Amino acid sequence: MKMSDKKPNFKIWIIVAVCAVAIVLSAVALSQALPGIRLALAGNGQVTDGVLSGVDESLHITDVPEGEIRYLINKKIVFDSPYSLGDVMLENPASCEYDLQFVIYNSQGEMLYTSPMIKPGQCLEKDKLSTIVREGEYRCSYSAQAYKNDVMQGEVTGVVTVSVK
Repeated sequence: MKMSDKKPNFKIWIIVAVCAVAIVLSAVALSQALPGIRLALAGNGQVTDGVLSGVDESLHITDVPEGEIRYLINKKIVFDSPYSLGDVMLENPASCEYDLQFVIYNSQGEMLYTSPMIKPGQCLEKDKLSTIVREGEYRCSYSAQAYKNDVMQGEVTGVVTVSVK
């Protein structure tokens, strides 16, 4: 086989590599332009049964009166990069009658994060942001939305800090 026979294959691989880079860069640019798009470059966090590990036992909520929404949430959520898992630390007490979903908004009202549904007796330690967020520290509002039989029953709001390194 002549050396010149290998050159066309090399050119094809360069074209394929350039196209792949262009697709990734386009996806990143599009996700920044359209904040509702979730860029899935890493695995998302997993909801698990039980309580958050590493949390003082006295902080876990054991009794939730009927009709009330109570939960644990990390008030200072840190992400090592815009694409990494951050320590969201969400816990729905086993005694809560509602499934909970958490939504975090920046100061302009843009959604930064939406959790999966967390059933009573479940928690979520780490998850990704739902949109690309530039490096910095953000004072955000959140909504803990309570659902019963897939119908929203109410919500509780609060404030958290989101840091992206």
